[in-house]
Amino acid sequence: MDDGDRQLETHIGEPSPFVDMVVGPGEADNSRFGGLLERLRWKAGLSRADAAAKLGFSSEYLRLIEVGKRTPALGQMRNLLSVYGAVGAVEEISPDGYRQDLIVFDPLDGDDGDPVVVEFTSRIREARRSALGGLPDDDEDSRQTAHERPTASRAAELGMVVSLLARADDATLRKVHKLLEERVD
Repeated sequence: MDDGDRQLETHIGEPSPFVDMVVGPGEADNSRFGGLLERLRWKAGLSRADAAAKLGFSSEYLRLIEVGKRTPALGQMRNLLSVYGAVGAVEEISPDGYRQDLIVFDPLDGDDGDPVVVEFTSRIREARRSALGGLPDDDEDSRQTAHERPTASRAAELGMVVSLLARADDATLRKVHKLLEERVD
């Protein structure tokens, strides 16, 4: 293994230090990101109503995204880039080994513009990042309080449970909810 391989392994799963915008609940860059998405929509020649219909959003939700009051989930970005015909990539590893949430080119910068690197934040993503980032693991899972940061193994497990719940039917969700209420109380 050469030094390049070692460097790549060192950074895999880490967010890039080269971030232009951080978006998510309560983030300051939400308005700038919304403006970027609006420019992508304009370049695609789509009205807000047409874009919303193709994305499966309401026009009002898309308006809220474009003014920075809401942010789409990272998982929606591939579809958004596709609908807008935008040049970009979702969750790619950069040449120096950092994980990039979203890389997109601003249509106002033309073909010569630099890509915009966007980092997404959310509780679920933070739990997954903690697991990937290799936080020290300990055996205090059972003593953890709601306000402490989860250990890497607990964060990974929580991420898996959330992803499974997202695909569960309503009856399963009700059963899990009841079970959790009985165990947590």
